[in-house]
Amino acid sequence: MLIPLMDADASNPNLSVSAENSEFGNRFAGSMVIEVVIRDSNLSDTDEGKGEPDVAINGKTLRMVQATDGNWYAYFANVDKAKIADATVGLAGKGLDFGEFCSRDTATSVFGISLSETDGFAIPRPDSVSGSTNGDSSFSQCTSSPTNTSNHNNVVRNAKAINTNSNIPVGQIGLDADAWPLIQLYSFDDVTIQYNPGGPSQQVYLDYDEIQNISLELDRELYPENSEVFLTLNDIQLNQDPTDEDSWTFNVNSTTSTFYQAFDDAGNNDANGNAGLVNLVPHLSNLGFEDNGKLTLNLGNIMELKTNNDQPNSSVSDAVPNTFSNIVTLTEQEPNSGIFSSSDSNDQSVIGILDDAPRGQTGQVTYNKESISVVTGFSTASVSFNDEPVLTIGNGDSLRPGTEYPVLLIDPDQNLNTGARDDLDVFRDSAIIPTITIGNPVTLEHAHSVEFHSISPTLTGGDDSDSSVPDSNSDILLIDTSNVSDASYEMVSINLGISASSLASSLLDSSESNIDGTNWINYDLRSFENELEISDFSSTTFALTFGSRDASPQIVIADDGDVLSSQGFIQIDNDDVEDIKTKTGSVFLIIDFDSSDTVKVSNESNKLPIVFDFFSFGLDNNDSINNSIYRFELEETQDNSSTFEGTFEYAVTNQLNILDADFIQTVQTIDEEIKIIITDRLIDEEGVAISYADLDSVGVTTTTTSKSDVATNSGTVSTTSTTFRFGQPVTITLSDSDLNLKSDTVEIYQVINDPNSDNVDTVGKNGEILLEIKLKDIRYKRCTVNGVEHGGLASTGFTLVETGPSTGIFTGVFKMPSQICDKTGSKLIYTSGGSLDVRYYDSRDASGNPNIFSLLDSKSSVSFYTPAKLSSEKVILPTSGSTKEIILTGSVENYKRGIPLSIELTNPDGTIQNFGASLSNSGSYRSMFTIHANTLPGTYFVYLSYDGKNIGTLSFDVVSENVPDWVKNNARWWSSDDISDGEFINGIEHLIETGVISIDPSERSSLEQKIPDWIKNTAKWWADDQIPEGEFLKSIQYLVKKGIIRV
Repeated sequence: MLIPLMDADASNPNLSVSAENSEFGNRFAGSMVIEVVIRDSNLSDTDEGKGEPDVAINGKTLRMVQATDGNWYAYFANVDKAKIADATVGLAGKGLDFGEFCSRDTATSVFGISLSETDGFAIPRPDSVSGSTNGDSSFSQCTSSPTNTSNHNNVVRNAKAINTNSNIPVGQIGLDADAWPLIQLYSFDDVTIQYNPGGPSQQVYLDYDEIQNISLELDRELYPENSEVFLTLNDIQLNQDPTDEDSWTFNVNSTTSTFYQAFDDAGNNDANGNAGLVNLVPHLSNLGFEDNGKLTLNLGNIMELKTNNDQPNSSVSDAVPNTFSNIVTLTEQEPNSGIFSSSDSNDQSVIGILDDAPRGQTGQVTYNKESISVVTGFSTASVSFNDEPVLTIGNGDSLRPGTEYPVLLIDPDQNLNTGARDDLDVFRDSAIIPTITIGNPVTLEHAHSVEFHSISPTLTGGDDSDSSVPDSNSDILLIDTSNVSDASYEMVSINLGISASSLASSLLDSSESNIDGTNWINYDLRSFENELEISDFSSTTFALTFGSRDASPQIVIADDGDVLSSQGFIQIDNDDVEDIKTKTGSVFLIIDFDSSDTVKVSNESNKLPIVFDFFSFGLDNNDSINNSIYRFELEETQDNSSTFEGTFEYAVTNQLNILDADFIQTVQTIDEEIKIIITDRLIDEEGVAISYADLDSVGVTTTTTSKSDVATNSGTVSTTSTTFRFGQPVTITLSDSDLNLKSDTVEIYQVINDPNSDNVDTVGKNGEILLEIKLKDIRYKRCTVNGVEHGGLASTGFTLVETGPSTGIFTGVFKMPSQICDKTGSKLIYTSGGSLDVRYYDSRDASGNPNIFSLLDSKSSVSFYTPAKLSSEKVILPTSGSTKEIILTGSVENYKRGIPLSIELTNPDGTIQNFGASLSNSGSYRSMFTIHANTLPGTYFVYLSYDGKNIGTLSFDVVSENVPDWVKNNARWWSSDDISDGEFINGIEHLIETGVISIDPSERSSLEQKIPDWIKNTAKWWADDQIPEGEFLKSIQYLVKKGIIRV
């Protein structure tokens, strides 16, 4: 138990008194018990002897007892009021029982301590004590010590345990443990409590007088139907016990009654149901109450009395028995607070507003001759898709698909419980649900004639249930089982109030030409789960009959195993749609729970809201179809805010997903986070509207609507460059927010890899094309030539990947091929000299129409050039009299007549040669480097430029002899420390001896096979082909000449 502590005054750091409370002016009255606590670290040891703190009340000693927490405690009360309170007790240990009394001249030996400066005292366990008295009898000396029997003290119920450490006297002062908690009694008017710690004294002053600042508070100004009424009473005099939460029960009608501790603070019966329940109203004046202590309610025609955890019964009774049936229990919110509430820890009050309470009526609560009115009424709601409580969506701008927007509703009428967060759940019969409706879904709007059936499949002789659809926006059917017999039922049947032809016309029959799509059941039976004791829906089926409730055969639209829970979204088989089209007459819905999963009607206090809708998405003669309804289960932002929030987002269908059942199932139809699907742009009068049937401040139901344009968007395609060479990565960027299907995911669109598809090697799905890449106006597509398969776009691994959640920007990369299949697929052609085109098949552009967007339409054409290339990157010096050639080829982009290709050749010795090369009309070039026997070995660098721009750098090596593989292997192993320096030097010596590395004999040092470790990096790079062979050889030659490598 947590006991609140008063803030210690700076002058009283160790002294705490329970009645010290600035809100009530440090006043106490009547039979209130006061707790005094000394918290002093010098006296807190519990296992060694400590002196008793020197504490006095109006100059008389107040005996202090040490508890197990090391602090020292005492309890005192006014002697006269304690006797009066105790005299009201009807059963020991109940009501205002102080225990039994002893006089102040009781011998020290009886209880272990002297209490001679008191005017008497109360002990909790009087059994075996002689001479003790009850009530207002005169005190006498008590003889013989108490035993550990029943505790009669009911005004100090949660005292700290007394210290019984065997090393010290009990409680440090030798008090008999069975006499604890002891209440010391004094005569006084005002009170001064003084503690003398050995330094400056610490004092608390209390007024023993009529209580001030008593007040009543209500949690709100206007109470809507079915709301909780939270009543708070501030009266410190009701705080009889400073250690525990006090409970007071009032009979509030004309027979005014007041009971103390009819229930304990956990809601268990205490005085209720026995002789301990005593009406204190006749005794209030003698107990020191003035006008307080009595509570009355005028319920009018708007309020009702209820139960909660603190008052589980709607009435209390005594032993006569007299029954009191109009009760309100107020429980202290914390020990010693003096603040009492009509609500329990679950924020349920014992006072509520009727569910049909008329607007503008009042009830009244009276206490201490002061009254407060409970007024019924309604507030006008506002709803929005934005952070501001106004009727706008997204500040008037069009919404973007795949983006989550906040939905806000402000309606104090739905704030039924100011002590808790209210949720607008579909299964709550008083909730009004904001709703979006698109197209013409079939709902329970016209449903009626609900019947409960005991045994499946018998549909005759059902038990009728009242029902209604009070909100034409959300179309939720409320079933009232109050007139249904208490029993178990296997089936519920409902007349949907529509004809077979109306239902058939709303569904898509894919067996018909030019019609394709999917149909769905959207249902919510959570109220059955919550109220009718059914938790397993695995055997539940949904069926339709036509013409009459018991007509056969039924069309089962949700089979055994389809219904997985009390709420769901289930696809209807097209065979069932075909069967529905053959039917006539009224349509009945049969919900069959099966004999193993019955619903149990048993005096439900709430109506049962249910949802059953038919959705359809698809195409009818190329016109998009969207019949759907979405219900927002908004949640209150915090206790008593009257602001309810949720989220909304939407996805746009396209040619890839409009018929995709997996995609359709991503909708969230009943939730605080709603996701809808649109199949076309919805703007102006057709804009998406979220509607709310508000009961406004004048008592009229008004539909509040917030509407927003939901536009579609035109896509764009682009590349990072206008020219590409063969083998160069080509990045394609597609921008269209309509392709962003969900706010928290990255969308990916893949290439069709089915060779049987007409749209193979295009981005798409299920044979439908989204984007294609064309080279030379030919789709980049696979073919087989002379028995050899040549890949298309799919073979490159190309995919369109969104750059991040909700961006609507997608990129994909492929390498520019040098050859592609021609249009006939019978041969390969070169791509050089052609153009790159990307074509995006946009399902809905900004005008809401299908369109094709081309890269060539949006920018200059993309051309290709051939990068520079050498016929060989290494050549061995020819023998004397012969030559070898290295051929340089390529082409330039943006060829200009008369401008030659500039070539700069850097030789191994650093000298530079410049010359030009002529170009063909197509910008291609061909040049030759001739190698003679006397050509300088080493690495040659070729720098190419055209029209002032660098267009490439290449290199080739001239070597006197090929380096043997074993030398290169040695370099790799040595760089990894797998062989010694000596073995690596063997390879270098071989290269010197064979003339691959030219070293003058005078430059060779004496044999010393030790090489610096840092040279290993150069060896590793060469072994891994990260540097040319000539560069490696030149480096080794230089290092040998400089003596860094010594061979």
